[in-house]
Amino acid sequence: MNYINKFSLLDKVIVITGGSGLLGEQFANAIARVNGTPVLIDINYKKALSICNNLKTNFGVDALAIKCNIINENEVKKALKIIKNKFYKKRIFGLINNAAFNPQPVKNIYHNNNKLEKFSKKTWDQELNVGLGGAFICTKIFGQYFSSNKNGSIINVSSDLGLKAPKQSIYKHLNYIKPVTYSVIKHGIIGLTKYTCSYWGKNGVRCNTIAPGGVFNNQDKLFIKKIKKEIPSGRMAKVKDFDGMIIYLLSDLSEYVNGSLISIDGGRTIY
Repeated sequence: MNYINKFSLLDKVIVITGGSGLLGEQFANAIARVNGTPVLIDINYKKALSICNNLKTNFGVDALAIKCNIINENEVKKALKIIKNKFYKKRIFGLINNAAFNPQPVKNIYHNNNKLEKFSKKTWDQELNVGLGGAFICTKIFGQYFSSNKNGSIINVSSDLGLKAPKQSIYKHLNYIKPVTYSVIKHGIIGLTKYTCSYWGKNGVRCNTIAPGGVFNNQDKLFIKKIKKEIPSGRMAKVKDFDGMIIYLLSDLSEYVNGSLISIDGGRTIY
């Protein structure tokens, strides 16, 4: 098999949690472009279904949307059953743990409750339940399936802020504080990757982390100016900047890549 063919995801079904989000949609598009079959899992079924319809129109892939709350084990088990029944002639090969809270600044509003000394246990529990608990549940259920088939690739989505603490001064003019939960979740997902690699590696299951940098999405101009100074490449990420790594980690070319942490941040975390 030549290298071009090894990049193909033909007959591979890839599950994406948080599939209706900015990165989830982009990952689905990247997978479809190389003939993979994306399955979008999200509580926002209407948006996920719309994305799948566009994928079918643009790429001719049999994309699937499933309404699923990933912190509910029974719903995740039901989602796996639906996928197995629909794609019984293909391989359920990949899982991208992408779902997470990523609160953004709202201009002219002071986010006092994000201060560490004010941060509520209720918010802590809610955000960790999705960002870490959901990743754990999906890894547990889909990973067991991969293990039984002796084949599979899991990608956990961390962040450049999974490698360093947030620089709160770049948000100061917005009266915003990056919450503690974001750092804890994005650091914790790296630990989940390492554990999964050590636990199921012998069964042909690979688990790796990508740590994307901040994505340009028409943010506040002064914020963009500040953050660009922190990045050697001199810009925020474009949403398509992660496509190559997603495809690589799901392809046969990366079959010996396991337990790795791959930063895709324009160099921001070298400092």
